[in-house]
Amino acid sequence: MKISNITIYSIIKFILQLGILILFVNIFLKLFLSIPSNLIIKFIFILTYIWFTIGINVNLVMPLLGIIDKKINKNKT
Repeated sequence: MKISNITIYSIIKFILQLGILILFVNIFLKLFLSIPSNLIIKFIFILTYIWFTIGINVNLVMPLLGIIDKKINKNKT
C-alpha cells in the first residue's frame, strides 16, 4: 500500500495545527490560573497574550502552513 505525498503533507499540516492550538491553550491556562485574582491584571494579560499569539501565528505559523499547502497543491497536479 503506497501513501501519496498529498496524504503525508495533509497529516503533517493537521498535526502541526492541532499541536499549536493545544500548546497555546495549555500555556494560556497555566499562566492565567497563576495570575493573582485582580480583574485589571487578568484583562491586561488576556489582551497581551492574544496580541502576541496572533503575532506569532501570522508571522511564523501561517507562512509555514502556506508552504505545506503549496506542496500539497503542487503534488495534486
